[in-house]
Amino acid sequence: MSFFFNPNNELLRYKSAFDKKIKNFEKSIIEEKGKYSQLLNSIPLPLALINEQRFILFSNTSAKNIFPLNFQGNYLHQYFRDPILKKTIEKINKKLDAETFNLKIELNNKMVIFNVKMHPVLSEEKKIIYYLIIFIDQNKISKSIQERNDFLANASHELKTPLTNILGISEIISTDPSALLENKSFGKNLYSSAKSMQNLINSLLSLSKVEINKNIIVYKDQQLDSLINFIIKEYKSNIQKNNHIKVVNNLQPKGAQFKTDKKELSLLFFNLLDNSFKYGSTLVQVFLEMKKDNVIITLNDNGQGIPKNEVQRVTERFYRVKNNDKIEGNGLGLAIVQEIMNNHNGAIRIESEEGKGTKVSLIFKGV
Repeated sequence: MSFFFNPNNELLRYKSAFDKKIKNFEKSIIEEKGKYSQLLNSIPLPLALINEQRFILFSNTSAKNIFPLNFQGNYLHQYFRDPILKKTIEKINKKLDAETFNLKIELNNKMVIFNVKMHPVLSEEKKIIYYLIIFIDQNKISKSIQERNDFLANASHELKTPLTNILGISEIISTDPSALLENKSFGKNLYSSAKSMQNLINSLLSLSKVEINKNIIVYKDQQLDSLINFIIKEYKSNIQKNNHIKVVNNLQPKGAQFKTDKKELSLLFFNLLDNSFKYGSTLVQVFLEMKKDNVIITLNDNGQGIPKNEVQRVTERFYRVKNNDKIEGNGLGLAIVQEIMNNHNGAIRIESEEGKGTKVSLIFKGV
């Protein structure tokens, strides 16, 4: 009866209910889009979603970091003028299956070769509604393969020297046991070579664990100052030397927390402190401070320092500063530190002056 007596009110009520349903539908669409966006943004490869007109509907975070800022929301041919794109889309339209091709483009004044995989996104009626494009940087793959080969060659070389010494002395002793008594340096050389191999193997295992951790470890909130003091106490206990380490806590607020892993941070500190004391330092000052959203840990030592032309290379695997061959080491300590900082999405900055010491700043971002 209300409809006949007051039709306008009844129509308004229906309109309000209809509008509410539309808003709820739009909200669910936005939520679903957010979920898919979050999923695609978590993928480390650059991805883009285009329609039949080659308009870029979506690009994930990796793509936005590589391609121009206005990449999403423009047409693909504005950035990639290679005719192979058009031909590939025509092939996909015919067979409704993925296609792969190589694309050479200039990015930041550098030529990059991408292996591009284009997949059709089909509707229930088997009609193409979108195209998903995956860009795989071939330059990075080539670099990764080269780094792996260099690493294996260096590791083999480092292991070969002490192993040759051990085998040579062992062969002499096996044929003439009295040689061990006649040449007192044999025992010392055997121990030194075996210790060198043990240290290298332990460093390689540590490096391997850190690399694996990148994909599986979950960092937890830790109280920074308490954790650092615990690690330094543990270091002194393990080394059993009277190494002088001073902690200066400039954290504001006190007891600031950041996400890390206790074992990884311990490994990082052990390598940095070992480096300092191994190269002549009598004091290491550790500064803890917070700047904006970053926690910064700085280690200052008064050791022999690093030549300026070599500072940029000391985090490379197996790199050792020239003229330091007599000091025990394998060139992996700072490489391990670098990997741990990479796992934290952090940065390491090294400043040094020969004869005066070295300053290592560890910048943990997004705290």
